[in-house]
Amino acid sequence: MTERGEGQIFELLGRPGGIVLTREGFHHPAQPNGGGRAFTLYEDLTHLSLSSRALWVAARRSSLPLRRSIFKVPGAPEALLAALRARIADLPGGSAQLARMARVEERGSQNPPLWATWGLIALCGVVFVLQLLIGRDLHAVGYYSGTLVAHGDLWRLLTANLLHAFPSFPLHLVLNMLSALALGVLVERTLGTPRTLCVMGAAGIVSMLACGLAGYPVVVGASGVVAGMVGAVVWLEFFRPEEVPAWRRIPRRPLVVLLLLSLLLDLVVPILAGAAHLGGFVAGGVVAALVGGRPVGSPRVPAAVKIASAAVVLVTGAAGLVAAAELWRSPDYVAHNLVRFAEFPEVRSAELNNLAWMTAIDPDVTEAQLWAALALAERAVAETQRSEPTILDTLAELQFQLGAVGPALLSIDEAIALSPFERYYHEQRRRFTGERDADDRPEPGMPWDFGPPEKGPGVTV
Repeated sequence: MTERGEGQIFELLGRPGGIVLTREGFHHPAQPNGGGRAFTLYEDLTHLSLSSRALWVAARRSSLPLRRSIFKVPGAPEALLAALRARIADLPGGSAQLARMARVEERGSQNPPLWATWGLIALCGVVFVLQLLIGRDLHAVGYYSGTLVAHGDLWRLLTANLLHAFPSFPLHLVLNMLSALALGVLVERTLGTPRTLCVMGAAGIVSMLACGLAGYPVVVGASGVVAGMVGAVVWLEFFRPEEVPAWRRIPRRPLVVLLLLSLLLDLVVPILAGAAHLGGFVAGGVVAALVGGRPVGSPRVPAAVKIASAAVVLVTGAAGLVAAAELWRSPDYVAHNLVRFAEFPEVRSAELNNLAWMTAIDPDVTEAQLWAALALAERAVAETQRSEPTILDTLAELQFQLGAVGPALLSIDEAIALSPFERYYHEQRRRFTGERDADDRPEPGMPWDFGPPEKGPGVTV
């Protein structure tokens, strides 16, 4: 440390300027490795703490760990900490500011168990194993569908958050659980378990309701809950930064960048449920603001918050039990669901067709599911007055799989007549007549390498 006029200078390795303390504030690096320059007023400091690796400096609009390795003199971090505290003490109200910092340090040093976070991870893990063991029936009884919820399946508002796509490839689960753990450390250790449960419960339900408003037919995954935890982090950072330890804050610029990148992914990746993320984010931020307490994460938890957190646990357990009872009553729940959709007058022909087609191409499909899907396809064909070739193709596929080759040929011929230059329909016909192997289903929209079809008009390949 050196003196220069009214300022103190703490020199840094290979970085000109160092850390300069002036009368009102100090100039310092903007990045942990010493890069960039920033200026912070002493009155804006909210937390100072020293660890074995860095000096943590938190202000109302920023949080920064200054690594020990960037200081030129080994004991400089300790001297800088003492100098900053001395400057704060000289401010009007400096004693109260230092007392608040001490309280933040004390709360931050406590690391209570992450019951809510690990509970979510364990529950999703157990459900994922059950997905592998039970298969499509578990997915069918638990996924979110606005139509099914409107017809009484309220448990899906919660169970859908515990299911994940692609059981044979658990990337969806792993990404969500790693995100939940990272955010859980920030949120639950700051707000406490009861308040975090309130954030999770509200985010899970609101995210699914948002998907219903957006018209998503099928939704699974805990990303809405994770987005709710992001909302809580944003609320803490922008509205209560002075009460959060420096090491539990995400610097604002990277936080905003991450939010913008997440929004961009939601817009460009069609399989991501952007409405779930937005709904969960808003719900998490709002509920964190409602239950956060003063000081934030106060050990005195209001009775209403305790009741709400207990309700989240009990209602989630009840939802799981109801879903299990539904599975117990229906030996083939996928078929049961398809039969129900065929009875709902508000379901559009496009959704009926999608359900029927996904059933038709499922390698583990049962005969009961095929018959149920056939009813969906027949209704979709009737409602479109036999004018949509893709829907007629779905009907033909199901008829063929159920052994009705004659009706399948009639249906595919109608599709060919409506779209004579679509090669896929001709290849389907060749499959139905035995010119192509029955298990060799063509892929719609693929650039076929075959010669021109023997029947029907020529097509451009």
